[in-house]
Amino acid sequence: MNLLDYRPGHTAVHRCPLWAKYAVLLALSAVLVFWRQPLVVGVTLVVVLALYLAASLPREFLAPWRRGWPLLLFAGIARFISGIWGPTPAPPLEALGPALVVVAAVFGALAAARLLVITTPGTELLDGLERFFGVLRPVGVNPEAAALAVNVMIRSIPWVGGAVRRNAEALASRGLRRGPVRLMGPVLVATVGHARATGEALAARGLPGDHGETRESRPS
Repeated sequence: MNLLDYRPGHTAVHRCPLWAKYAVLLALSAVLVFWRQPLVVGVTLVVVLALYLAASLPREFLAPWRRGWPLLLFAGIARFISGIWGPTPAPPLEALGPALVVVAAVFGALAAARLLVITTPGTELLDGLERFFGVLRPVGVNPEAAALAVNVMIRSIPWVGGAVRRNAEALASRGLRRGPVRLMGPVLVATVGHARATGEALAARGLPGDHGETRESRPS
């Protein structure tokens, strides 16, 4: 099952208007980005978990961790390294705390975004994105193409996580260490191939362009 598949339901979270879901997602993401304090991040994670419980999807809360651990690990390592060798270097133990907070914040943002996607039908999400990008039509933005691009980008995230997992398993089966250098090369090649295949499939099925194609040309 795809990480971002819609999970049907009749809870208040499922029935909530799309604009309200986006508003909550924006508020939670802003808190996690601008107030990366342990207590604030912890409380925000509790709020996100409560929303999963309200949506009757408690088992889905940790899915971003299971599928997106490479991204979370990279964010934590990057923050740890910047804490040790940044403008104001700190001892490793002191740098570890902020790194863990960053990991928790990124996880919280991913979990919040994922809850919006899995409690909202794909067509409704796409229509909402179109309405948002419609405001930018006067400056040359094609709302349908922009909405579809965002949708494809979001749904490609779990594919990349799966590619990392598959390559890690392949290395382990050959008795090789699963280091970042060995992982990144094959994953990069596979990701480029996936992007090209996705682009060709969208073009073959009528990707909206800049000449006013209709909604009927959108891939299902």
